[in-house]
Amino acid sequence: MLKRTLTTWIAATLTAALLIQPLTATAGAKEDIAKQLSELRKQEQKTAEQQKAADQKAAGLKKEKQQQVVSLNDLQTDIKTQGDKLEKLETKITETSLKLQQTGEQLEEAQDRVAKRDTLLKSRVRMMYMKGSVSYLDVLLSATSFSDFIDRFDSIKALVGQDKKILAENKKDRNEIAAMKKDVEAKLADVKDMYADAEDLKASLMDKEKRVKAVIASLSQEEAKQEDISEESEASLVALAKQKQQLYTKQQEIIAKEKAEEEKRKKAAAAAAAAAAAKGGGNKTVASSHNGQMLWPVPSSDTISSTFGYRVDPIAGVRKLHKGVDIAAPRGTKILAADDGVVLIASWVRGYGNCIVIDHGDGVWTWYGHIMEGGIYVSEGDTVKRGQVIAGVGSTGDSTGNHLHFEVRINENPVNPLPYIQ
Repeated sequence: MLKRTLTTWIAATLTAALLIQPLTATAGAKEDIAKQLSELRKQEQKTAEQQKAADQKAAGLKKEKQQQVVSLNDLQTDIKTQGDKLEKLETKITETSLKLQQTGEQLEEAQDRVAKRDTLLKSRVRMMYMKGSVSYLDVLLSATSFSDFIDRFDSIKALVGQDKKILAENKKDRNEIAAMKKDVEAKLADVKDMYADAEDLKASLMDKEKRVKAVIASLSQEEAKQEDISEESEASLVALAKQKQQLYTKQQEIIAKEKAEEEKRKKAAAAAAAAAAAKGGGNKTVASSHNGQMLWPVPSSDTISSTFGYRVDPIAGVRKLHKGVDIAAPRGTKILAADDGVVLIASWVRGYGNCIVIDHGDGVWTWYGHIMEGGIYVSEGDTVKRGQVIAGVGSTGDSTGNHLHFEVRINENPVNPLPYIQ
């Protein structure tokens, strides 16, 4: 009896001794995985911070570009206004020049009248010179009768009056036409000055327009660079997530193996105690329960505001692939895990804002983007269940309103998620 008991104890001790070494080895592997995951989390956190800073920079660029576009539109409006003003001034210059031409013609006519009157006066003076100087008094005193005196007086009066009238009309014509010409010339000079000022202003506005267009082009180039950085950043983040996914898988395999070994040890100990052989265990990993029909992630809304496929991006304004579907819903609406899995990412992702990525096994990942601030309810490394509330709908990242951006990726490549959802 004692011999049998001793034999049983030795068998149990040997079995335990054989199992201690693998458990020690797996413990070391777990520590190594934990260290690697810790390093990857640090890298991911650093990347997330860089992405958030890049998003803020991109938002600043977009705002500045919008302001510059508004400034450009205002300038173009001002340029058109100045163009219209120049056209009106050109018309006014033409009209004033025509008026000046007409005034010149009037002045020439007046000068012709003055010349004719001058000729008449000169002919009278010449006649008086040829016949000798005769005073008006002599003419009156040489009258032969009173009636002849009256006739001579009326004639002299008419002659003197005519001379005065001619001289007055000459002076009036000269003064009026000269004043008119001076006035028109002054107005023409003023209009030309106004035209020159308007033309200078238009040239200045057009110069500003060129500079603003150059600024907008520069901002567009910078936005394009940011878009390239975004693509590179996403690729880097996906690579980190892939490494984590592999480490989590190994971690789960080790945990499953430990459980299996523990079960095997218990069975072996029991079998040794009972002097019976036992076999146990088997490897088990966390696998997806998905069967091609995932759960709709926003049960309270079935409104798809944007489908999977190429479109003109509402933020970047360029044609690019929309990698998922957008489900419109109010801020804070519950977001559910589409299937069982392990959380690979629960942080800020460039363009996605606050984002969760879940690994469902077999190379299947789901992405949940634009989650509200403070709306991520799970942490990286968590095991989640199908239908579990993981987040709240928001509008962070490159978003124009509250909605969930939902993606399905197969081996890191985005596919149309609708065929995978119930």
